[in-house]
Amino acid sequence: MKVLGIVCSPRMGGNTEILVKEALASAKELGAEVELIVLAKKNISFCDGCDSCMETKKCRIDDDMQEIHLKLLEADGIIFGTPVYFWNVSAQAKVLIDRTHVLREGRRLRNKVVGVVVVARRTGATQAFNAFNSFFSIHRMISAAGAMAYARGEEIGAWDRGGGAIAYADEKGEVRQDERGMAEARSLGMAVARTIQRCKEND
Repeated sequence: MKVLGIVCSPRMGGNTEILVKEALASAKELGAEVELIVLAKKNISFCDGCDSCMETKKCRIDDDMQEIHLKLLEADGIIFGTPVYFWNVSAQAKVLIDRTHVLREGRRLRNKVVGVVVVARRTGATQAFNAFNSFFSIHRMISAAGAMAYARGEEIGAWDRGGGAIAYADEKGEVRQDERGMAEARSLGMAVARTIQRCKEND
């Protein structure tokens, strides 16, 4: 069981990274092999809309996204993290989303178990969740928190529907003071691992 965490923040060691690591730690406790990718360390170009990947099944842009494509395909579960910028996802998150266009043909990310953590200063988390939920839907991925709540017959809350966690912070490291946000991240990591386990049991 492999769970990949992707930090879509331009800031190294910031609140988003702290939250994604918290989620991965709880997934690891349930037996997952975890890996962290920090996009701030990567060279990823914009999708230029050439559509050549629809024929070749490979992105022609030679950068770090090629390796990330392989990591996405190898993973059973993926936890994305983004800060809120201008009431939406970060530029790094949007570039990542766009560059998965090559994987859309044949729905190669279908049934990957996914979740997202969002760090907001005050507002904008809903728009960030909506962007990721649309991304998940297009690729036919499985929202972890929503799947777990449904399986237990529980009422699915706003964040459960999105398969994610939200925390509020401004200064670097401040997210650790948001106990509820940190707890939601831990719960998300467990939900991702448990949903993967259930999916494997039902194969």
